[in-house]
Amino acid sequence: MRDETRRRLNRQLFVERLKWIAAGVGVLGCVAAGLWVTGLDANVETRHVAGVVEAVGPLVGAKSIAIEEGLAVDVKLADGRMAHVMALKKTDPKVGDRVEVAEHIHGTGRVTFTWK
Repeated sequence: MRDETRRRLNRQLFVERLKWIAAGVGVLGCVAAGLWVTGLDANVETRHVAGVVEAVGPLVGAKSIAIEEGLAVDVKLADGRMAHVMALKKTDPKVGDRVEVAEHIHGTGRVTFTWK
């Protein structure tokens, strides 16, 4: 094999190896970013917020036991926002009741509410 042909072949093999290494680094970067975002969302700050029950209705789209034992409650918070929470029927929420709900602020900025 001539020296020039061998150099071109080695260069081509080196480029192919670099492509595989770059693909592996890209996949590892995506996995690391996904784990970072998941960990960030797991960091939660909880606050208790006062509000007034605006509407009470049946729970829709959940498991059958949740439908039997739960209610969908809309709460107008003191700062004007609306919170949609699930409450147990035994808590017996009524429209106009003053209640306190827990506001959960996740590390990614996502906000969720739960019945206190």
